[in-house]
Amino acid sequence: MSLRAQGVATTGSVGLLSMPAASASDTIVSLPLHRPDVYRGRIVSATGTEMILQQASFEEDAFNGSCYLLLESGPAEGAWFPILDTGAGSVTVDVGTGEDAGFLIAGVAVKIIPFWTLDTVFPNGKGVNASGSLLPVTRIMLSDQTRAGIRLAPSSSFLYYAGTDHGGEGWRRFGFAPAVKFDDQILVPGTSMIVRHDNGSGTVFENLGHVQTSSFSIRLGTIAPDTAQDHAIGLGIAVPVTLEESQLFESGAFAASATLEQPSDQLLVYDQTTALKNRVPSAVYYYYGGAQSGGAGWRLLGDPGTVRDAATVFHPAQGFVIRKAGGAVSQSSRWTARPAYLDLP
Repeated sequence: MSLRAQGVATTGSVGLLSMPAASASDTIVSLPLHRPDVYRGRIVSATGTEMILQQASFEEDAFNGSCYLLLESGPAEGAWFPILDTGAGSVTVDVGTGEDAGFLIAGVAVKIIPFWTLDTVFPNGKGVNASGSLLPVTRIMLSDQTRAGIRLAPSSSFLYYAGTDHGGEGWRRFGFAPAVKFDDQILVPGTSMIVRHDNGSGTVFENLGHVQTSSFSIRLGTIAPDTAQDHAIGLGIAVPVTLEESQLFESGAFAASATLEQPSDQLLVYDQTTALKNRVPSAVYYYYGGAQSGGAGWRLLGDPGTVRDAATVFHPAQGFVIRKAGGAVSQSSRWTARPAYLDLP
C-alpha cells in the first residue's frame, strides 16, 4: 500500500492510496479519501434537518441523492448525512435512525461532497478485470448495512461489462436486468467493500482524492435485541493509526470486556498478504477494562497477557470489521476519531 500526497493535510491535500488486488483472491478495501467538495461554508440557521448555508447559491435539487453534508466542526464533527433536498440557499439531510438534529446549529463548518460511485472509483472498469459476457471476472461486493447479525453475506455484487449488447459497456448488478446500468451506484463513506478476482490477472486498487480535514465519525451499534452485529468499516483517515490513536474505546462506541477470556465488542482485522477468497480474521482485538496483567487496555484474542495499545492495526484503504456484542435492547453510539495531523502546528 502506498500514499502519495500533495500539499499539507490540514489544507485539503490531494492524495493517492493504492493497494494490490491479487488474482483469484478477495481484497477488502475502503475509501479514506473523498471526492472534491462542491461547497464549503457554515450553517447560518437550521430548522430541524433543513439548513440555510452561508453565501450559498444552488440549483434546485442539485445535490439530491448524489451528495452528502460533512460536518467539519461542532459537537458532531466528522459526521456526514445524505442530502435529500436542495433549495436555492439550503439543504435538507437525512440524519438516520438513532440521531437527532440537535447538532445542526449555526456556525458549524460544513462541506458538500459527492458520493463515490462505482464509475468514479473504477472509471471505465479501471482496476478490475472487465467481462465480455455477463459472467464475472471481477466482482465488487458491497457490505450489508441493514441486516442484523454477524458474518453477513454481501448485500450486492457488481461486474464491469465490456461487451456491446444490453446497452453497451458499464456496471451491472447481479439479479437485475442486463440492460440496467449501475455506474452511479453509491459507495457509502466509512464502509468497506470486497474486490474479488474470480479469475484473470491481479490489479491495483486506487483511491485518488482529498484528505478529510476533520475527524472521522460513524455510528456503531446493534440492530436487533440480543443479537451481535458486524460492521464492515473503512477508517476515513489517510495514515496508519494505532489502537490507542483510534479512540475507538474512548469514544464510547466500543464496550470494554470484563474478563481477559471473554471479549465483549471485538475488532476483526485481516492479513491480505496472500491470495485467498472468503477471508477469515487473522487477528481479533478487544478492550479489557479490568486490573489484571497490566490493567486496562487493548488485548489480542488468544494472547491476552500483553497490552496492545500501540499496535498499528488500521491501515489506509484497508477494511476491517467491528463486531458489537448483543444486548437486551438495540442501541448505537458514535465512534469519532480525530487524526493527529489535524492538530499539528
